[in-house]
Amino acid sequence: MEVHRCRFVEYQPAAINALDFTPSTVKKTRLAVGRANGNIEIWDPSYRYRLEKTLPGGQDLSVESLVWAHQSVLTDIDEDSTPEELEKELEQLLEQPPRLFASGLNPYITEWDTTTMTIKKSCDSNGGAVWCLAVNSKGTQLAAGCEDGCIRMFDIADGRLEYLRSFEPQKGRVLSVAWAPNDEYIVSGGSDSAIRTWNPATGRTIHRMTVDKNPKEQTLVWAVAAVMGNTIISGDSRGAVTFWDSKLGTVKQSMKAHGADILCIAVSKDGKQAFTAGVDRKITTFKRTTKKIKEDHVTQWMNVGSRRYHWHDIRALALDERPQINSIVSGGVDVELVACPAAEFPKLIQNRLPPFPEKYIVSLSKSHQLVMASFFNSISVWRLGKAQNLDFKSKTPALPEMVQPHQLALEVKLKPDCNITSSALSENAQWIAVADVEQVRLFRVNQNTETGKLEIKKQRAFERELNTYLNEQGAAAGAHHVRFTPGSDKLIIVTVESRILLVNLTNWSVDTYHVLCEFGHHRGLDSDGNSSDDHAVATVVSIDISSDGQWLVTGDDDNRIHVFNLDNFKHHLKLPQGTTPHTALSFNQFRPNELLIALATNAFYIYDVEHKKLTNWSSAHQDMSNCRLLEQRDRIRGVAYNPANENKMILYGSAYMCLADVENKPVSSKLGKRKQEEAPLTKKEDGLAFPISYQYQQILYCGFINKDQMVMIERPKFSVLENLPPSFYKAHFGA
Repeated sequence: MEVHRCRFVEYQPAAINALDFTPSTVKKTRLAVGRANGNIEIWDPSYRYRLEKTLPGGQDLSVESLVWAHQSVLTDIDEDSTPEELEKELEQLLEQPPRLFASGLNPYITEWDTTTMTIKKSCDSNGGAVWCLAVNSKGTQLAAGCEDGCIRMFDIADGRLEYLRSFEPQKGRVLSVAWAPNDEYIVSGGSDSAIRTWNPATGRTIHRMTVDKNPKEQTLVWAVAAVMGNTIISGDSRGAVTFWDSKLGTVKQSMKAHGADILCIAVSKDGKQAFTAGVDRKITTFKRTTKKIKEDHVTQWMNVGSRRYHWHDIRALALDERPQINSIVSGGVDVELVACPAAEFPKLIQNRLPPFPEKYIVSLSKSHQLVMASFFNSISVWRLGKAQNLDFKSKTPALPEMVQPHQLALEVKLKPDCNITSSALSENAQWIAVADVEQVRLFRVNQNTETGKLEIKKQRAFERELNTYLNEQGAAAGAHHVRFTPGSDKLIIVTVESRILLVNLTNWSVDTYHVLCEFGHHRGLDSDGNSSDDHAVATVVSIDISSDGQWLVTGDDDNRIHVFNLDNFKHHLKLPQGTTPHTALSFNQFRPNELLIALATNAFYIYDVEHKKLTNWSSAHQDMSNCRLLEQRDRIRGVAYNPANENKMILYGSAYMCLADVENKPVSSKLGKRKQEEAPLTKKEDGLAFPISYQYQQILYCGFINKDQMVMIERPKFSVLENLPPSFYKAHFGA
């Protein structure tokens, strides 16, 4: 097989600055990951973690802190309400989704809409950069530590985000803040070598505790936490973990557990376990023990183990100790998330999550052998190179020499405030579509006959017509997905409100771009635009179009999968909604009616959308429990189809490729009854022995441009690490 192994897509993920799990009152647990480029990723920790969606940030919008809030008490109570009515109101309140707040190097605190993936509300702190956020246990108040040395309190009850009061100012910035488990007090750490406890009602200092410091140098208290048992835990720039008595404001215990700054702390709800991490790349866990000395019971904290899973500074930790989650998650400068079992730490093996989770950053034109990649606010188009013909008859063919290397054919840089959510290159290589949360841009592509370079022209008439249509509908202009049909004559747009638009491109020469139809099924509407049984609006996370251009499939984060007929512009079917979320949707390139649905367990099934039933192969292999594919830690992110063999396909994740034979072989009717019962089992044993290869690592895209001609886009981990600044190193001498 001829492989175009490409490493020219220099996609550089951003550092992880903040992590937070949803509160225990939320039914669906999610992990929010804040990155230095302003992106916020939402991960589902079930099924060994999968990326659900990415909220786009922007230039100079680094996320320094983020927190989930879920209100668990009623604040506006009607005196005439009966206990039954109050109980019903509380149930409805707890059914509401959690709210996500973030802050960064600007003075604003923002609330994100996790469905449309846009900013919902924003409030100025009037105190400079907001370094840290903390929500009380009831989900009604938000404390923010600011650059000017003040903690500011905000009212977030009942959907609000309103300023309440400022605490007494201190010297230096507030670097860390946390609420006591019972909301009795707030604890903060600053750049003035001090830890303070505060009365949240008055904003006045209760205790001021000073950490050790070097001569003529302040100690930075990067992390604080308050736990049960009147205990405060702090981590500072000297690498010291200190345990304080919150009532007396005195030191209980202190130990130098790290070789450099401690940047983050995570604690269990019962206050018996704590994790610390920082610049020395080490995660350390402490457990509280009670010893009997003479007649007194003395509580002490013990360092029970540590591990180094990261290559660089660890900036954030998040802990969820519920048995079904049981995770301590860490992230930092090396851009990689690492999840470990919390209760057994540091004994069990870690789960490294891929740093390249985006699905659609690469687009391919097979006929013109062009590859397009999107970055944060730019796109680049490459022309694939050519090599000498391979000698397939030889048992050990030598690597051929390149006749023509890969060439950069086009590079487009958009405005700095544009964070691309999706981009697409048409199959005829004449169109490029780029979307962010504010608008969709369409470019016409032409080739310069003299230089061979590609040139583009922005289609402003397209933007005018699209915006006019959306304004008439009262809809937002941004989009999460853009895709061209295989014939390059239509553009599919999935807006931030989950409207699915089909735009005609055939009349481009007269500057006419009609919206042919709109589907609102992911917005809780039926084909006639009326409310359906599915009232909830969900985010479309997966999309694919069949190779004949007839079928469009879309899947959302509620695991609703809809198929639309693009020939008659009608909704065709809704697939049975399972409990296991999907991770990829893909139509077979050679049997366009067959749709592959990959699940979060790495099992998959193939559905015949025309006949609305499973294919013969899937009917015979509904039990995939013995398949090695299910053992892979990485989720299936894409499928590639080789024209040389229509019955085989390649399923790939970030670090593996799996060759699956899915030939539809009907069970013979001539077999006896017992033989027929045994046949599916025999097929399962033979057909599910899928070979798996780990030759390619950090796969961004895999596809075929011709028979036995595969395009492999990968981004090796060392290429990412070599762009990072030097990490902490401490020399050791002697034995």
